[in-house]
Amino acid sequence: MYIMYRSDNKISIASLPVWERAKEKRVLLSMVMDLTARCNNDCVHCYINRPAHDRQALEKELTLDEIKAITAQAVDLGVLWILLSGGEPLLRPDFSEIYTHVKTRGVFVSVFTNASLVTDEHIRLFKKYPPREIEVSVYGTTPEIHKSVVRKNTFESTMTGINRLLSAGLPVTLKSTIMQANFSDFDDIANFCRSKTSRLFRFDPCLQLRADRDPHRNKSILSQRLTPEQIAALDKKDPQRYKALEQGCKNLDNSIEQDADTLFKCQAGINTCAIGWDGKYQLCPSLVNRNCTLDLKTHTLAQAWNHFSPEILKRTSVRSHYTETCGTCTLHDICAWCPAHADLETGQLDGCIPYFCKVAKERQRAWKKFDYVPYLKRT
Repeated sequence: MYIMYRSDNKISIASLPVWERAKEKRVLLSMVMDLTARCNNDCVHCYINRPAHDRQALEKELTLDEIKAITAQAVDLGVLWILLSGGEPLLRPDFSEIYTHVKTRGVFVSVFTNASLVTDEHIRLFKKYPPREIEVSVYGTTPEIHKSVVRKNTFESTMTGINRLLSAGLPVTLKSTIMQANFSDFDDIANFCRSKTSRLFRFDPCLQLRADRDPHRNKSILSQRLTPEQIAALDKKDPQRYKALEQGCKNLDNSIEQDADTLFKCQAGINTCAIGWDGKYQLCPSLVNRNCTLDLKTHTLAQAWNHFSPEILKRTSVRSHYTETCGTCTLHDICAWCPAHADLETGQLDGCIPYFCKVAKERQRAWKKFDYVPYLKRT
């Protein structure tokens, strides 16, 4: 589950009033663009990390000209913020050209990177055209734990990259994905990240399955998932995260009950979209179902946003296994279920994911234990 935080003196972009106002007219405000599916790491939990020199991935990647064209179309539609991600975006030899083009179009630009490939050229680029944010995942505070996650000897280069970015005064956010391989190192990871930057440390304990549906890699991901009890314990160890989750539970009382057959209850496709590394238009990075994507090599972004997305958002389920369970559950604010994850887990957009359900119920149980019981319209 992805959680946005708001402190007393700062408001995240996701909390700005413009989002609420733009919902009514479905204005495209932000976009995720994966520049590649390739990565120099081989993280045990990752849903998109083909080998760095994967020929098939290289052949299918968007070209620089295609990226420029999509960016121009996005700006015409009103986009304010573009996130450049991957895979590892710095693997692309033309990253600097891509970044410069997007940045000079007048939008906020964020970058997700593992930092191990950061060079002096990147530092000069980011200093000249400052990003809104650079997010780096920290998987361990020792070479051993780092390697148990990324399966490469990149600990030293990662730490060097992080220090380069921070020393340059760039806006770096350090985060982590927590799994069995680094669960024991959580406190050290959190302390390390908080000691390096005043920006909020964020972590994700919910692992999603592979976008390419590789059964062998999915088996590895499943083995790395934390138990519901471990996730609830981590929630309570992070005061800011716990506060945000608690507020999510309180909001259940005031949540607007949606139609039981509605599939898309999130904000995907409302003010945001994603562009896959191969040019596929997606409502969000996780929604890779072939019936829910559109090839931007043969269609325009305007066609995808104005006509394709609304049709996807209308999709419903008539099966009772959904309408009587996930479709009417009021724990959705503390659950990672969504049609994209359901499809990856079950092959069905309305499929039930027992693991996510157990996590949500364990979170609910944890609040009951601490004398806070969210009102449930249905159980």
